[in-house]
Amino acid sequence: MEKKHHTITITVYDRGEIYRKVGELLHQFSGNILLRVGYPVPESEASVIFLMLNCTQDELGSLSGKLGQLDKTKVKSGTLKI
Repeated sequence: MEKKHHTITITVYDRGEIYRKVGELLHQFSGNILLRVGYPVPESEASVIFLMLNCTQDELGSLSGKLGQLDKTKVKSGTLKI
């Protein structure tokens, strides 16, 4: 399969409980991650992580699926048309 540029936005609703699991998954796919930007929401336990990746559609589906299975997370992905 052809590698393309993709984005994933991850919203974590409980940083204390889930953040380490998210970090472990991102480490498994670190070879595909071009950009990682995180923003903790100071007034709550939530945070938002934005990723830009260069990977196949299967790799994107694997990562976003594993992230989406974690409790207290919401995941949105997309493919750049460039």
